[in-house]
Amino acid sequence: MKNFILSTVFVLTLIFNAQATTWYPSEATCPVCKTTGNFNQVGSYGGYIYQWETKFQYFYWPLTDDQSVYSCLKCNFTTFMWDFDSIPPDKTEEIKLILKDIDFGKKYDDYTSIPMHKRLEVAEKVYSVLGRDDDFWCRFYRVMGYHYESDQQTDNAKICRDKAKGLAEKMLTDTARSGQEKESYYIIACMDYFTGLKDEALVYLEKAGKEKYNNQSWEKENSDNLNDYLDDIISQYKEMILEEKKTKE
Repeated sequence: MKNFILSTVFVLTLIFNAQATTWYPSEATCPVCKTTGNFNQVGSYGGYIYQWETKFQYFYWPLTDDQSVYSCLKCNFTTFMWDFDSIPPDKTEEIKLILKDIDFGKKYDDYTSIPMHKRLEVAEKVYSVLGRDDDFWCRFYRVMGYHYESDQQTDNAKICRDKAKGLAEKMLTDTARSGQEKESYYIIACMDYFTGLKDEALVYLEKAGKEKYNNQSWEKENSDNLNDYLDDIISQYKEMILEEKKTKE
């Protein structure tokens, strides 16, 4: 019996590790106030993250993790971890001006203790100064909606998801994104689903399923791989929604 229990624990440990993500401590220097702080950096992960539940909101770990948004504990400068040390020097003064009015309401000893939605509100202001394209903002508001909901702010979550949907609709008309309609339709479907519009979500999933993804700046193999992935999660999504509707009948 003891050997059976140990074997079971061993197998479960292997399964957990096969699905695990890890972080490790690191330091980063704020580009605005030059304060060096303690942060966490990605250690390891695997392709399994693309089958986690946020595939139905079309973004992925580490954006789901509260360690992924860095915030300087001194001046409140906040961005996604990969942008924290890559701010153009000519934007620093303008960023300082917007940070002057930021108040988290209390002092924190660790950046992860600051509620994620509050950090993202500051990041939104910072990125408005830095300038980003529609694709960035569409993803940003999907992520923000997720974290608002996680922090029990459902009204703000809906506002963000409506913004993301509007940006996806705009991206449909962008000639530079010709061939990428499948992705935009899928995003619209995701945001419809998470704002309670399940019938509309099914309509856009159908539209997405009829498109062939082709990013003209990618190798054909990469476009084909994303197309196949989208087909898979579109099928999963439709099945999930139809099952939910069936359960309610």
